[in-house]
Amino acid sequence: MLQTLIRYALVGGGAAAIHLLLLLLLPRLGAPLPLANVAGYLTALLWGYVLHAVLTFRRQTSGELFPRRWLLLQLVINLSLSLGLPQLMPPLATHPVGIALLVFTPTAVNALVWWLAAHQVQRLRRGDGLATSALQFHADDLGLCTAVNASILALADRGLLQGTSVMLNGSDLSGAVAGVALRPQLNLVLHLVLTEGLPIAEQEQVPDLLNGRGELQLKVHRLLLLSFWPRSWDWPQLRRQRHQLRLEVDAQIDRFCSLWPDRPLQVDGHQHVHLMPVVWRQLMASRPQHPLAWVRTVHEPLPVGLPLGEWWSVLRSAGWLKWLLLQSLSELQRPDLAARGIATNKWFAGVLCTGRMGDRALQASLRSLRACLLGQEHQHALVLLHPSEPLQSDRELERFAESQAFYRSPWRQREAQALLSGAGWMSRTK
Repeated sequence: MLQTLIRYALVGGGAAAIHLLLLLLLPRLGAPLPLANVAGYLTALLWGYVLHAVLTFRRQTSGELFPRRWLLLQLVINLSLSLGLPQLMPPLATHPVGIALLVFTPTAVNALVWWLAAHQVQRLRRGDGLATSALQFHADDLGLCTAVNASILALADRGLLQGTSVMLNGSDLSGAVAGVALRPQLNLVLHLVLTEGLPIAEQEQVPDLLNGRGELQLKVHRLLLLSFWPRSWDWPQLRRQRHQLRLEVDAQIDRFCSLWPDRPLQVDGHQHVHLMPVVWRQLMASRPQHPLAWVRTVHEPLPVGLPLGEWWSVLRSAGWLKWLLLQSLSELQRPDLAARGIATNKWFAGVLCTGRMGDRALQASLRSLRACLLGQEHQHALVLLHPSEPLQSDRELERFAESQAFYRSPWRQREAQALLSGAGWMSRTK
């Protein structure tokens, strides 16, 4: 520890000296003070970025540079300080104490950023050796159509998927039932569907949940409205929808338990609808004959080493917004699960890059999950994918308008290929 502090002081002192030299020299050459401060900071930043990685924290980094996201974080924070402080407090530039503040504030920020970076790098290096058995690879939408069934079952046969969620209103449920019967080791979860497809309850029982074609139409925004609309302002249609929602949830649970009476009742949701409070309340209602054993939650760390292009896709597709919403709802629901003695997954991956869990996103997610699982005995992380073979016909999905575009995408095959191509490096960590 003492040696690290000495090395940090030497590197940080050199960075501060560079910053101070340019801060004093450039204004004398006619440069504006804010520009001089930024130039001094950027030069010192590059000095620190290289030397702290290869010298100060070489035990943690093995002499390699820090990931670029730490440089970006440090740049954003300190650039704001370098530009803002002289503008907010002009006397800083003429007083020795003020100059010291301009020089050493970035140094203090650097100390925190590089310390966090070094310890995360060390944790990730240790996490890379964590057994893959702590990671459970899971596919949604079994039963949706023959192409989805074929891909999921083929990946399960190769030992690359440990579980799957079944859609009871899918167009190839019979194929799913037959496939599961031949694979008793495959963990099976009820995939609660409320946003598309035909209902499991009789249509006459749930008319307010259906569109003109008799298909479920409870989109996420509508479920959020039902969840948070004050009961004191309720009107009859909302009360009917909540009642009918309970009937549909019960019907799907009854159907699952009748098809697989020897399987524990485990539940998640198509488009994660089970986490919406109005659905959650119906799901948690007492059913002594069908006790809940497990419910999926979303606790997803940010993927480590995800390329900037992938981050752009996350921003463009609003994956970050979905991630934020589901993380918040999961934290809201976790105490309820603990109080009821219902199990859930500790960690999760697959929402932030949902629909685009290709090779790079998968590897970045696995690195962060392994780091999170270090020191957590008997904990597992769930990795969610949506693999499929190419669709042969859209007819199977004619009642699933939202899923049609999703499963036409070549990303369904890329996700399957990511698992296949990762089989080698995943097996080496077992």
